[in-house]
Amino acid sequence: MQARIWNETKGTYDHYELPEGSSKYENDMDVIVSCACCGKKITYGDAYTSHKIHDHIGFGYAVCGDCYFDKGM
Repeated sequence: MQARIWNETKGTYDHYELPEGSSKYENDMDVIVSCACCGKKITYGDAYTSHKIHDHIGFGYAVCGDCYFDKGM
């Protein structure tokens, strides 16, 4: 699945291939999704919204806490 990732150096978006199972919205907070950054399986309700990995209109994908806090996603 295609997304975009913000490139801070260039100040533009680059194409980004999402891990299988990545999500930006779920009705059920208990559903298991993949972190859009590292691919780790996480519960959607425990995920964070990425500051850098977005769809074509700017909605952020779900990322795990490690990627959100340690990698600045």
